[in-house]
Amino acid sequence: MNGHVFGAPVKRREDPAMLQGHADFVADLQLPNMAYMEILRSPHAHAIIKSIDTSVAEKMPGVIKIITGKDLIGRMKPLPCVWIPGGTESHFPEHPQDIPGAGMALQADRVRFIGDGVAAVVAETRYQAVDAMNAIRVEYEVLPAVVEADEAIQEGAPQLHDAVPHNLNAYWTCGNAEATDAAIAEAEVVVSIDIVNQRTLNSPLEPRGALATYDPITGEYVLYASTQSPHNHRLMLCYYMLDIPLNKLRVIAPNVGGSFGTKGYIYPDMPLA
Repeated sequence: MNGHVFGAPVKRREDPAMLQGHADFVADLQLPNMAYMEILRSPHAHAIIKSIDTSVAEKMPGVIKIITGKDLIGRMKPLPCVWIPGGTESHFPEHPQDIPGAGMALQADRVRFIGDGVAAVVAETRYQAVDAMNAIRVEYEVLPAVVEADEAIQEGAPQLHDAVPHNLNAYWTCGNAEATDAAIAEAEVVVSIDIVNQRTLNSPLEPRGALATYDPITGEYVLYASTQSPHNHRLMLCYYMLDIPLNKLRVIAPNVGGSFGTKGYIYPDMPLA
């Protein structure tokens, strides 16, 4: 680059395509013979899956494949947890490689939150996939659920994961506990207050998206994903989930419409695609 850089204005290279509407995101990508996937999600916060009937959906126009959680047993490992706070007591669902787990991409026996995936439909068009997804019938046995954190850690509260006693995922403390207790004990006045923080959620303009291709001749995969961590996701998909050689998967992050940390995690749509 000619001339001075430090202290000089430098034009942003990505702006023209963004401003003119030419920038491609995952949803803009079109590949030959592309199929579409929709995920059927649980309407219950906690329930046992008693049965899944896909017979009607399988016969509907354009349906290519329907996958349930039982189809993934022995073929896909649980999702790994990407981030663990340091210096804390933490408990996570089990993973066969002794790393913190985060549950399966589709559930086979029990759902643990509203929106937990139970089946995936692949069809020739998005509309056909949605129609078939709505034709799947799932019988649930609804279990007790709690929505308050302090209730979830009490004795007798519904237990979501056997490996997470009292539903306590992480217990994080800061400072000197003994000195703090001593200072409070010696204080003339002690004020106790419960503070409930509002629910927070990163909300990028672009939601998650995943598009995958497979070459049966070379055995190579390409995953286009709305991700802020393509290298980390490549490692986790290959080594911790799908047993794919690292040199057989390429992860491409096209333009990403915001993330703010949310797209650093790995979600079920990536391995399912």
